[in-house]
Amino acid sequence: MSAAGVLLTALIRMPVAALAGVALFGAGFGIAQNATLTLMYARVSTASYGTVSALWNLAYDGGMGVGAVGFGVLADRTGYSSAFVLTAALMLVAVVPAVRDRATRCP
Repeated sequence: MSAAGVLLTALIRMPVAALAGVALFGAGFGIAQNATLTLMYARVSTASYGTVSALWNLAYDGGMGVGAVGFGVLADRTGYSSAFVLTAALMLVAVVPAVRDRATRCP
């Protein structure tokens, strides 16, 4: 959902598409955010919840910072529309380990 939202946002000359894109991105991001944290908690003991929370927040904040800088550099070199399209493609890379993880956990 998030990648589709970012891809839709690439249509920056169409305000409705941009608004729909950021709404779709936000919904997908919120789902992914909660799902990843829940999955991490499910894989550790209750005593390790603090460690999970710290690691998750470190990855979240670090990813936001690195992602913002990377997007800025990309947008400067390619333009905003292309940067949004490339970002959407890069986001889909996260599907690979998710599918692989699910395949190893499902009978």
